[in-house]
Amino acid sequence: MKKVKTVFIFLLCTCLIVPNVYGAEKTLGALKKELADLESKLKANEEQANQTEQQRKETQQNINNIKAEIQKANEDINALTAEIEKLNKQMEEKEKEIKNVINFVQVANGESAYMEYIFGAKDFTDFIYRVAVSEQIVKYNDTLIDEYNALIKKNNEKKEELKNKQIELGKKQQELELEMAKLGEKLKSLEEGEQSLSASIKTARKAVQNLENQKCKDSETATTCYKRLHPPIQTSSGSINTSVPGGVFTRPITSGVVSSEYGNRYHPTRGYYTLHTGIDLANSGSSIPVYASTEGTVAAIVTRASCGGNQIYIHHIVNGKAFTTGYMHLRSINVSVGQYVTGNTVIATMGGNPSIEYWDGCSTGQHLHFIVASGLYYVDYYDYNSFKSHTMNPRYAVSFPSTGGWFSGRL
Repeated sequence: MKKVKTVFIFLLCTCLIVPNVYGAEKTLGALKKELADLESKLKANEEQANQTEQQRKETQQNINNIKAEIQKANEDINALTAEIEKLNKQMEEKEKEIKNVINFVQVANGESAYMEYIFGAKDFTDFIYRVAVSEQIVKYNDTLIDEYNALIKKNNEKKEELKNKQIELGKKQQELELEMAKLGEKLKSLEEGEQSLSASIKTARKAVQNLENQKCKDSETATTCYKRLHPPIQTSSGSINTSVPGGVFTRPITSGVVSSEYGNRYHPTRGYYTLHTGIDLANSGSSIPVYASTEGTVAAIVTRASCGGNQIYIHHIVNGKAFTTGYMHLRSINVSVGQYVTGNTVIATMGGNPSIEYWDGCSTGQHLHFIVASGLYYVDYYDYNSFKSHTMNPRYAVSFPSTGGWFSGRL
């Protein structure tokens, strides 16, 4: 029987795979459908991952091509720079040559100089030669100027080409960085999605497998299946395992006194005002039994915390709504994580005595700190501050006398 309960305690936790503070338990059929949907999503994610991997390879090839183009552009820039330097030297030489010709032309441009040169010919043939030479000198001067202007134009064109190459190089670098960033983000997103889906599928498979192993029906939840398979044992004095009804919250101890209320208060050991997340129930005795307030699954156990000591947190589904109860300042713990408990399960004994639980720095005397919170701690939210924000006054769920009042009985 204990082994069966342990299995079903895990089921109540896993049947709420998609966190929903007020969601009802899922049936086996709903869990099977959810598992199938998750597996379909994982398959689609894997296909997309394969496509992305192929795109990554293609993108990497594009990146390599871009790098090659950048390298070629750098080589072209170096070549252009060398060519421009060469053109500058040619222009300097051409400029000197032009100046020399211009000086000659200016000297020879006078009418007397030309006439002296031409008519100084020895014969007619020499005369013709000297006329042609004079015309060639003038024509050569014009050619030199045209060549010089062409060199200037070519130089300017090379400079513009160099500028355009530099701009193109900058754009290629930006494209490379953008491509790398997009690729990284996409791969990261796919990896996170696959991890999340794999974790959900693992949980759903366990839930389905455990319910199927217990011969549950598709129309049953973990709770309804458990009740069908394990009805109360009837004796002459009644049902021996139903001292408190299921589906309702009850007092976690059979008798005691309310020593502190829920709400903001001055912390007795910390020395500042803070939220007191539960109601304190005190009683004397070395082994006061602590019960689960109602049926559910043990979600977490904390041992020897410096504030709160030994602690137990239990998940519950009551009237279709999710809750978590907490039990602090415990001396001994009788349950384990994943165990299914009923309202009649003794989960621990009361502690909080500073002389015994010396590690518990937030207790001034033996008592139980009892917490009721909406949602499932460690499923719907994870950190303790979020848990505190979900707590409520336990009086909303359980009947207690006023502060200082003594009570007897679980209801």
